[in-house]
Amino acid sequence: MGTATLTGIAIPPKTISFDINPEQIQMTRNASLSTRPSASSNSGTPSGASASIFKKSPAPMITMNKVIFYGDDVKSRCETLFDWMSPGGGLLGALVGAAVSAATGGAINLLSKPPMVIFSWGPPGDAFFHEGIISGVTVRYDRFAPSGTPIRAELTIKMQEQPSLLSLLATNPTSAGLPGRKAHTMTSGESLVGIATSQYGSPGQWRSLATANNIDDPLRVRPGHRVYLPNPGEMERG
Repeated sequence: MGTATLTGIAIPPKTISFDINPEQIQMTRNASLSTRPSASSNSGTPSGASASIFKKSPAPMITMNKVIFYGDDVKSRCETLFDWMSPGGGLLGALVGAAVSAATGGAINLLSKPPMVIFSWGPPGDAFFHEGIISGVTVRYDRFAPSGTPIRAELTIKMQEQPSLLSLLATNPTSAGLPGRKAHTMTSGESLVGIATSQYGSPGQWRSLATANNIDDPLRVRPGHRVYLPNPGEMERG
């Protein structure tokens, strides 16, 4: 079935693998509606009803139930999930984000919201590939080494999906492959690392992406900069 992963587009980027995949995945989305008063209490069907007016519909909430971590690094992985709910994604990310903001005069602000996280499980197009922000984590440590170190935990993870410009790019209609040979305009908070992870499935591909665009310093890529996206085959060939 493959291993489910969460990849945080923080500084530095990090991928957390699930030792046991979620037992359940729940997706919830609600629409906010309103109505105008009816001129007659007997109008409409049913009696007295009026048409609904759409106000807003927040992005889906994804809940992963009964995720299992085990091993000596259980506590570290759980703490990383908690860090991803803070702007910058942890102390190091906050320090780097503050430095980038100061260096760019506030043009690039990495601390405006928690880092984007990518949930991936199964083949693209047929299973799960969602970008969002971790909105809730519940951890239950239920097994410990003699030293007191947690070695097993059961988690419930909630992620609020976020709009993604990358998801609007066309895919290969025959293979549902990731798009290639496209141009992408950078927006505030985006980075080459995030694009490399979303587009090619690997944070380390940011170097090839920078080379393809003749970018010497990835931290100096400002909002509005257009980035050329090679197809995956070109990235593999370097």
